[in-house]
Formats: sequence, C-alpha cells, structure tokens
Amino acid sequence: MSNWCNNRLIITGQSVFVDEFQQWVNGCVVPDYRHAIQQSCRLFLAGCAGILKTVTVKAGAYAPYPGLLTQPGIASQENLAFEQWFGLLKADVPLTTEKIRLTERLYRQSGIDAVKWENIPAVARERIADVLTRQYADWFGLTGLSAAVDAGSCWERLGVMPEHTAPCDMLMLIPTRLATELNGAGDLLRDVPTRAELYGRQYGVEWPSGHNAGCVRDSINTLTVHFDSPWYPPAGEVIMVLSEKFSCQVEHSWHMPDAQRSGYDRYDRGEHVDSGRITADAHGGEVISLTCSGGESEPVPSGAAAG
Repeated sequence: MSNWCNNRLIITGQSVFVDEFQQWVNGCVVPDYRHAIQQSCRLFLAGCAGILKTVTVKAGAYAPYPGLLTQPGIASQENLAFEQWFGLLKADVPLTTEKIRLTERLYRQSGIDAVKWENIPAVARERIADVLTRQYADWFGLTGLSAAVDAGSCWERLGVMPEHTAPCDMLMLIPTRLATELNGAGDLLRDVPTRAELYGRQYGVEWPSGHNAGCVRDSINTLTVHFDSPWYPPAGEVIMVLSEKFSCQVEHSWHMPDAQRSGYDRYDRGEHVDSGRITADAHGGEVISLTCSGGESEPVPSGAAAG
C-alpha cells in the first residue's frame, strides 16, 4: 500500500495480559478519553453560548478564544464547575485517568449533560451552531459536507458516549491533551497546537491507530498483530508503553515499501532490549536476516516486515 508503513507485533506474555492486548487490538475497549473530549466540547459550546459562565475569571480572558467567556455569572454549582473545567482547558492538560474522571465530575456538576437542544434559547443555539459548523469535521470526523450542519443533532450526539475505540488506539496508551483535541486542525484556538502536531510528536504518526489491523492468537501466551500506519512506524515510546501496560514482551518489525526501509525493536515490560535492521531480498521482498543490536545476524521468519 502506497505511503503506508506495514507493522508486525509479536506479543508474548501471561494469557490474561495477552487477552487484554487482543481486546486493545480489536478496539473492544471503552475510550474514556473520548468521553472527556465530547463532554468538553459541550462545556465549550455552553460557554460560548453564555449558558455557563465563570465566576471570577473576566470575560474575554481566554486569549485562544475570547468568545468562550462571557460576562461573569453567579456563584452557582454549575458555574463553579464550568470555571474549574476552564482551568483544565487553559492548561491544555493531558487526559490522564485522573483528569478524565475530573472532567466527568465537572460535566455532571455543570448540569449541561441534562440540557436538551430544544430547551436552549434561540440566540444561544445560533452561537452553538456557528461553532459546530466551524468544527464539524474535527469533532465528528466527517468532511465534504454538502448540506448545512444539523446543530441539534450534533448537540445530542456529543452526549452519546462511545463504547468502543478504534483498533490499536494509541491514545489509550499515551494521553492526548484537552485543548489540542478541541482545536483539531487548528481553526478554533489561537496559539494552541493542532492535533496533527501533537500526534506526530507523541505517537510518531498523524493518525495514531491501526489501519487494516488484524491479529492471530498463535497460542495461549502468544499473539501476532498486523497493522498499517501512515508513512512511518509508531514511535518507540508507543511500543514501549504497550509492553509495560500489558506486562509482556513485544517484538516490533516494520517495513516502509516506498522508502525501502525496515527495522526491528524488542521491548520487555517497558524496557527496550534489542533493535536491528531487516534486509530484504531484492526480488520478492522476503526478509532474510536481522542485524541485532549485538551485531550478530539472526534468521527472521519470512514476511516479518510485510505487516
């Protein structure tokens, strides 16, 4: 596949951890970070519409998007929760387990989870619709709209939390950041990194999930995974975290067909223990040897770099 890097992972570990690894590969994991992002999208819209207000922070004090904060509101539980959430947004916090739980709590305390579109005043709905039209592709993953955005439908969709993540979702391994996720391609928040910038820096790939992903359970303790990543293999930190999170050994071999580059790394419970270069037969692209970090050449099964 042009412009794609083929990846193969061989996982060895205790069966219970290999089971969990396989669930991650198949996307059978609840993406809590995605819940926090959707909740934050609603909180952001509520701020822009003046439904929720800060208590002590002045109007327009958020430089990346001055319209988020209107005139200060009364010191209600809802507004205090919004102001605390605003602090998370301003700091562009990483969506760790702690911050995800805090976002969930503030979202409930703000009361915005129970607000129906038809109960929002007309002027507030217009402000929300403006932001949703601007951010539709980033927040809902769809492009090429030929019709006007249905703001009411979008508002309700943000309240429906996904139960499954993408195959090989790397955002489940290394936390993404709140403001960057809302910013998306960079058209919303001034001087906040775009998602592509953050993903390239943290995950090594612009789309940090497994494309054309599949796996074979070779034995109770072994799993072989194949997936494609755009242009490059995932960053070593991603595979390192994988081996630590699932307490296993991960052998990662990769092949970039267009660039004619291949490589190999091995991690054991969060430690990088080996790396090397894979050479391929000039005719069929078959892997014939691996040069390990120790300088010795070891045989590699055919197709190790084919993904």
